[in-house]
Amino acid sequence: MVVLDRTEDVAAFVAKIGGKPFFPPFTAIGVANDAGALTGGFVFTGFNGDGIELSLAGRGVVGRDGWRAVLAYVFDQLGCKRLQMHTRKSNRLVRMMLSKKLQFHFEGTARRFYGNEHGLIFSLTADDLPAFRSRWRL
Repeated sequence: MVVLDRTEDVAAFVAKIGGKPFFPPFTAIGVANDAGALTGGFVFTGFNGDGIELSLAGRGVVGRDGWRAVLAYVFDQLGCKRLQMHTRKSNRLVRMMLSKKLQFHFEGTARRFYGNEHGLIFSLTADDLPAFRSRWRL
């Protein structure tokens, strides 16, 4: 189930898994089990009018309901043209999820983005939405 009213809890959940805190302003969408316990979450930071940064962690973050809520928030509600994500270069699982499963576009390397480790940059733009929604049946 998608959770829209627990921004602070979701951000703390994602930060704990990701190992980096979030600093305001941010907003978040959670994913919860049937008992209401958080199992995953999406945290949005760095909104600049045209784009926003997304961090995610946990179970349920690659499901249709979560992505339907993410796309509605980013592209419909905020009117963004771009959704950007970073991952550690060493995080093979997330790299594969972003490039193969979600088919975000790889854009390059952010040197020392995670302290001593490089980050990889991926994006999804408004131009990519028709194919993304079709592929995911959203």
